[in-house]
Amino acid sequence: MTQSTLVDSPASTTTAGSSRRRARPQMRKLDYERAFDVLEDCDRAASLPDFKEQMVASLGTRFGLRHVSFFAGATFHNVFGDHAPLTEGNTEKMLPEYQERWSRYDVFSTPAACRQLVSSGVSSLSELSKVGALPASANAYVRHFLQATWGMETAAAMRLELPGGHTALVGMFDGCADKLGPSELSTLRMVSRQLSAISRGLPVTRSRAALAGLSDRQREVVRLLADGLSNAQIAETLSLAEDSVKKYVSRILSLTGCQSRMELALLARSRA
Repeated sequence: MTQSTLVDSPASTTTAGSSRRRARPQMRKLDYERAFDVLEDCDRAASLPDFKEQMVASLGTRFGLRHVSFFAGATFHNVFGDHAPLTEGNTEKMLPEYQERWSRYDVFSTPAACRQLVSSGVSSLSELSKVGALPASANAYVRHFLQATWGMETAAAMRLELPGGHTALVGMFDGCADKLGPSELSTLRMVSRQLSAISRGLPVTRSRAALAGLSDRQREVVRLLADGLSNAQIAETLSLAEDSVKKYVSRILSLTGCQSRMELALLARSRA
C-alpha cells in the first residue's frame, strides 16, 4: 500500500485543524470475546483464499454483518479495481454498478480515509463525516449509490496486508446507521494488525498450501519431478519401485489439485 506520512494515532482521530483527540472507547467483555473469536476463525486458514472466506464469514457470525466484500490489489489504489473480489450478501448485486461507475469515487479512497486506514487499520463513514466535508465525488457515491440505491447507512473498511506486499480492503455495510458503533470499530481496529500478521504468511493459492503440507518423501518426489526427471529416474534416485513413484505422483496431484505433471512442476518452481 502507498504509505502516507500523515499518520494518526490508532487510539484516536484528529479533526482537521485541531490537535484534540478522542479517547478510545472502553472495551467491553463482549468486544474482547469478538476479537478473539475473529482471530481464531481466521487463524485456521491454510491459504489466502481460505482466509478470505473465513474472514467474511466471521464478520457475519461475530458482528452480524451480512453485506461484506474482500477486495485485493498490488497497491492501495489497485484495490478498488479488483475484477474478482469476494462478495457476500448484497455486495454481490452491488458489484456490477460499482465496477462500471463508482469504483474511482469510493469514499475509502479519499485522503482522509487513507490516513485512517494506514494509522489504525479501519475507516468508517461515520468518522469521515465528522472530520469534514467529503469530496463531491465521494459524497455522490455515498448518497446516490450506497444510500439511495442500496440503503446502506453503515459503511466501513478494514485494511489488511497480504503476501508479496499486496493490500486488501474488507468492506462492511449495513442498512442500520449504528451497526458499527465506537466499540465495534475499536474491536475491528484491535484485530486488524493481528489479521494482517496471519494473512501475510499464507500461501496465495490452495495448491501452494497443499504443497507446503506434503510429507518429506512427497516433497523429494516433487523436487525431482520439477527438475525434469522421469518416474524411472526418480525411482532410481530415491531407491523406490517405479510403481511406487507413480502412486506418489498421483497422490501429490490429487492433494495439490494440479491437473498434470507440468502444472505441478511449475507450481514447485514458482515456490522455490
